[in-house]
Amino acid sequence: MSIFISKEAKDKAQGYWFGLLIPLLAGWGVSTFSMAALMSRDGPVSEMTYVDYFFITGWISGGLVVHPLCAWWVLLRAKIVGNAPCIKGAYMSIKLYILWIFFLLSMTIISFIWGE
Repeated sequence: MSIFISKEAKDKAQGYWFGLLIPLLAGWGVSTFSMAALMSRDGPVSEMTYVDYFFITGWISGGLVVHPLCAWWVLLRAKIVGNAPCIKGAYMSIKLYILWIFFLLSMTIISFIWGE
């Protein structure tokens, strides 16, 4: 027994969640993988190699670069196909990205003001 009323409702829900979750999972996946690789390292920070710098770049760029680029790609793909629910999901993913950037900037500004 399906939780959806019709096949059309099921297709709309799948398109929306595809547009929303693919960018989020791609960004978080890159960040999580890079962080796991960095945490498995057993050396002092003063002995970092280029591979460590690569993983640090991946950790930071997962949420700041991969997520919005993937959302933009899904949005373009959905517009070409004409998948309206996927377009809405991709726009929601971009809105969540903007909210995340606003949160990061506000916490940085607050810490700077408090002197931490």
